[in-house]
Amino acid sequence: MYIAIGIVVFAVVAAAVWFFVFKGKKAEEAGLGLTGGPSPALAARDDGQAAARAAAQREAEAQRLEEQRRAEAQRQAEAAQRAAEEQRRAEEARRAEEQRRLEEQRRLEEQRRAEEERRRAEEAAQRAAEEARRAEEQRRLEEQRRLEEQRRAEEERRRAEEAARLAAEEARRAEEQRRLEEQRRAEEAARLAAEEQRRAEEARRALEAQQRAQQLPEFDVNSAPDPTPPDPTTAETEIPAYFVPPGGETVALGSPKPAAQPTQFKASEELHKVAQRVARTIVSDIKIYNPQKIEQGIAQKNLYDLLKKEFDSSIKTYEDRADPQVRAESNYLYEYIVKSLCNGDPSVLGVNFPMDKFRQPS
Repeated sequence: MYIAIGIVVFAVVAAAVWFFVFKGKKAEEAGLGLTGGPSPALAARDDGQAAARAAAQREAEAQRLEEQRRAEAQRQAEAAQRAAEEQRRAEEARRAEEQRRLEEQRRLEEQRRAEEERRRAEEAAQRAAEEARRAEEQRRLEEQRRLEEQRRAEEERRRAEEAARLAAEEARRAEEQRRLEEQRRAEEAARLAAEEQRRAEEARRALEAQQRAQQLPEFDVNSAPDPTPPDPTTAETEIPAYFVPPGGETVALGSPKPAAQPTQFKASEELHKVAQRVARTIVSDIKIYNPQKIEQGIAQKNLYDLLKKEFDSSIKTYEDRADPQVRAESNYLYEYIVKSLCNGDPSVLGVNFPMDKFRQPS
């Protein structure tokens, strides 16, 4: 743009210079031309006039040329002024454009910086949020680990307490077992001693009856009347030389003692108390160690199916520890099972309960 303005100004100045130089040469050639005349004097006069006219013409031409030069100079000055004005305007426009471009560049730079600051702020906020999330995750994991350790410690403590309780229970049961065993042995010894004493008393009575029978007078069997049938309601008054022990087997006097089994003699009150304690202890152990199964059995009425192993073991233990005569006269184990485990309802035991092992005494 500035190069084009310089070329235009240079062309205008060159045209003005060429115009003034060319017109001056034309004027000089016109003023110096030769003219012919009829006489030398006239020619001289005419030459003087012509010279004067020529001088006046040259003066006028010079004035005109001067005016033209002044006008041309004024035009050139105006053109130069206009060119300068145009150049100034162009410079101002260039400066304005440069200012606008710089302003736009500055605005874009500020916008870029603002965008960069915003992006950095967003990244910082994102990093802070990520750090907060990681810290929260770490805290949650730490809390979970602490709770897990607390749960494990509580579980270990509970297991230790359970082990201590089981150990104490085992010790108690062992002590109770030992005490019951010693008591059973003492009671068994006492029962055996009483049985021996009873058998000795029976043998003595049988011997005395035999002796009384031998002292009766002899009589003739053929002359005696036929005997009348004995009255079944009348009890025998004499005991022969043999007696009928438990089970209905005939054993002669002095024979080995038969195996312990129910007899027609009633058991002592002490033996009944021992059987009651044994039954109560057995049922108490079942109730302590199987609360959930007992509740389920009561709800479903199949308690024996859920505790079959415990019931069978309790039956065997009761048969081993309770006196046979007491078991023939009573049914303490069944009574305690129904009362303590079934809440008084025998149907809770279920249809598979072995009632043949709990026959009520007739």
